[in-house]
Amino acid sequence: MNESVVTGSNGASINETLARLVEKTEALTALLISRHGICLGQAGGGARLNATALAALVAGMFSATKEVANIVGEEQFSILLQQGKKRHIHISLIGEKSMMVIVFEEYSRIGRVRLEAKKCSSTLVRLVNQDRKDQEQAIQDISIPDFKEYALNLIDRIFVIGEEEDASP
Repeated sequence: MNESVVTGSNGASINETLARLVEKTEALTALLISRHGICLGQAGGGARLNATALAALVAGMFSATKEVANIVGEEQFSILLQQGKKRHIHISLIGEKSMMVIVFEEYSRIGRVRLEAKKCSSTLVRLVNQDRKDQEQAIQDISIPDFKEYALNLIDRIFVIGEEEDASP
């Protein structure tokens, strides 16, 4: 199934989970992104950051880091930490297809950020997986034989009405 943006109540729950993470860690922002660089959820001061560009660049960076891991004999690294003078970025894998990005300033303790990120990761995995199951179920529901029969009957009625109009003098 193609990856898509998380929808409905799961999308709101993801944003709420990220908002609690931002509050507990005093982070600037937290994002949940796909490995393809699509932003699936966001909380915090994202208005000051370009979340779309950040998501795309982090996804690319994580792909490059996976290749580095292979070179040194690892399948992948599950956590990346970029440290600057004032701001830091913590990136961790969330399930198989997502990553959590936390941008925080130097006054936030790295250990606290890592601990809180680990705590909320299981919730995020559950929400993303549930959304994928919901999307798959919706696709299956649309594909049921009853819908197919209904659609064929509707098409038949459209053409029968059209033929009757053509037959009239």
